[in-house]
Amino acid sequence: MQTVAVTCFCLALIGAAAAIPFGVDVRSADHGVLRLLAEANAMSGTADPAVTTECFNYYMPIINKISANFSTQYEQCVTVATQASANLTATAAQNRVAFVNQTASICSAFTTCNSDNDTLDFFNCYVTAASADILDIYTLSDSASTAALSLKSGLQMISDKETSCTSDAQRTYTTQTAETYKELYACFVSGLPGSTTAATSSTAPPESSAADDSTASVASSAAPLAS
Repeated sequence: MQTVAVTCFCLALIGAAAAIPFGVDVRSADHGVLRLLAEANAMSGTADPAVTTECFNYYMPIINKISANFSTQYEQCVTVATQASANLTATAAQNRVAFVNQTASICSAFTTCNSDNDTLDFFNCYVTAASADILDIYTLSDSASTAALSLKSGLQMISDKETSCTSDAQRTYTTQTAETYKELYACFVSGLPGSTTAATSSTAPPESSAADDSTASVASSAAPLAS
């Protein structure tokens, strides 16, 4: 009976760890899982099955809640950053129309010269067109450089805020998980403090964390940057 309880507990821990977003580095918390698996297996022959079951029933909802909160917070960070990047890129794309129209106007001045049959008139036409358009070309170059720099810096800012947001979520997850694992192992050894029935735990993760503030910070990057 004890072996079955420990096996179920181990499978539940693995399931909770699998609930986190793919590709997230939570090695510290994963080490806690592996340590608990080894310790649970080592005590399987001596621990009280009733205590193990009681601890399992009490702490697994907490562990699952921590994983669910982390997954939600992490995915929200990514979603907000993705939307902010899309908005900024869409705004920059609208400016492309102005650049295309200005370029077409410059080019048309030279295209008109191509209809001159007289070679001398053709060259003179190019001289005139180039002289008239040189200021527009410099202005176009300067505007394009400014727009490119603005878009690049805006996307980098969004990326930095996304990294900060996901790092905060990951830090909260790792801290809460490690502390809960510690209390769970203590429960295996000594049982639940003061009672044998599950009650509201002080280790239950808060509904919000610092990651929520970081998510709001990423969202602020959705505002278009001046070009």
